[in-house]
Amino acid sequence: MNTDEKKDKLIEYFRQYTKGHLLFSAGMDSSAVLGAAVKAGCRLVPHWIDNGFNRTTADDIRKQAENLGSNLFRVNDVTPNKEVKSNSNQRCFYCKNQILDTIPVDGSPVFDGTTASDVGGFRPGRRALREYGAISPLLDLGITSGEARKIAMDFGADPFLAEMESCLATRINYDVQIASERLDAIRNIERLIIDRTHDFDVRCRIDDEDHIRIELKKPESYKLLTDADVRQKLFEFGEPVSLFVTVDVLPSRPNTYDKRLKNK
Repeated sequence: MNTDEKKDKLIEYFRQYTKGHLLFSAGMDSSAVLGAAVKAGCRLVPHWIDNGFNRTTADDIRKQAENLGSNLFRVNDVTPNKEVKSNSNQRCFYCKNQILDTIPVDGSPVFDGTTASDVGGFRPGRRALREYGAISPLLDLGITSGEARKIAMDFGADPFLAEMESCLATRINYDVQIASERLDAIRNIERLIIDRTHDFDVRCRIDDEDHIRIELKKPESYKLLTDADVRQKLFEFGEPVSLFVTVDVLPSRPNTYDKRLKNK
């Protein structure tokens, strides 16, 4: 089945529903779900979670929902609890449960953007979704992240907005406390590099109390570091929370911290 056929299947999938709620990040995966629901005439409410872990703003997320034909956008404010902030390797399980607790209990199904590419690996957040009973249309239909990207863009998703959103809590190594000043340092460093190079894959990671490590993807990002003023600015952003601000010699990649952990 090609991607266009899967897109049609996704629209058809939502014809069995009249309404529901969607965990919406404005990324390509949840955008594909929202776009299909709109096409099917399903009144799907996209919920964006404002918990301080975001790289972008509510206005950007709202614009993405509008791009996909929805005017039902909601912002759910969440204050991370002590289980989340303590940052154990079950952080995403606790965080996802907090998020799900903000969704209205009105008998409507709750959907998320998990894809067929998200199966396996260490994913405690997926366990929270399964226990809650969230529905994953992309996973059910065997749609991968790459296919979801094409589908979302066919529905009108803005790739710039989709690439901007990312969970900054995942940048902090397990058992290093999640604190607002650390999140601010990560956000400021990543936004500076994104603004200069459009390297949306940049990852600013806090490995421990002393070290910030920046993972880059684009050649333009490495070239940017030849500018002494940029290097000084990156250090100024990181200095309040770390002794050292460093650059990784390997390109940005999935969370390496998880390699030590068993699949769950």
